[in-house]
Amino acid sequence: MDVRDLECFLAVAEEGTISRAAERLHMTQPPLTVRLRTLERELGVELLVRHGRGVTVTAAGRLLAEHARRLLADLSATAETVRAVGLGTHGKLALAIGHSIAPRLVTRLVGALGSDVDLALVEVSDAEVLDRVHHREAHAGLLHRSSPRRAGGLEVAVVSRAPLVVVLPESHPFAGAERVDLTTLLDDRIALSDTDFAPSPNPPRHRADSVPHALALVESGAGVALLTTDHIPQVWPGLVARPLRQHTAITESAVCWRPDEHSPVMRRFLRTALSTPEPDVLGHPFARTPTPDDA
Repeated sequence: MDVRDLECFLAVAEEGTISRAAERLHMTQPPLTVRLRTLERELGVELLVRHGRGVTVTAAGRLLAEHARRLLADLSATAETVRAVGLGTHGKLALAIGHSIAPRLVTRLVGALGSDVDLALVEVSDAEVLDRVHHREAHAGLLHRSSPRRAGGLEVAVVSRAPLVVVLPESHPFAGAERVDLTTLLDDRIALSDTDFAPSPNPPRHRADSVPHALALVESGAGVALLTTDHIPQVWPGLVARPLRQHTAITESAVCWRPDEHSPVMRRFLRTALSTPEPDVLGHPFARTPTPDDA
């Protein structure tokens, strides 16, 4: 049976007349009548009884109409699903996310995917981000570009740039300063285990596996932490984030993926990630203004 024949028959059965069905189908009556007779000959039964007021559906016609309605609905849903999968608006996306990636960045990148994409996010070290993408345990990964681990064989692109801030307890002597001199804090620095945002000759006094653990150490009085402006929403009451007095390199967050990964959802995610504006111009209060010491 031809799908178009079923659509024509269902329209006549629901409208009750061939003329109204032809209007609904945007066709003339003669070809519609031909399709109906062809369908009846193919099935070998009468589906419609024609009379002056229109048509009456036979018992066989009522059964066909019931099944045709379900079949056409299934075909329409299937076409929609296939189209959505091909466009990347439906499917699955697995992301490996480095410990030091700010949640705000993740929100910005996955928020545009929509509710029909099933997400699987796992937080791991930067080194494991690369391993998971290499071994196809994740479609893509997010990590800091300063990671010492090489991403051999993977594509890597910057998706965000952010300046550094220092996080201190509210009780710290420098908590009220407009800008903090980093050289006075090097001995008390807390670093993330696999991402040191500001490496120095002096090793950090403490290390933490994640940003929340680093903040917990700051709150305990163990030291201060260097993070990025993207992490400021994670700083809880009792802690403050202050800009640095001296120039430090802008930190870069990157996405990595396999060149042979052809998932439509992942490709759509990449289009969003790679179109994200990069904050090359830093706004108040974290924009660094020249000082006499810079001369």
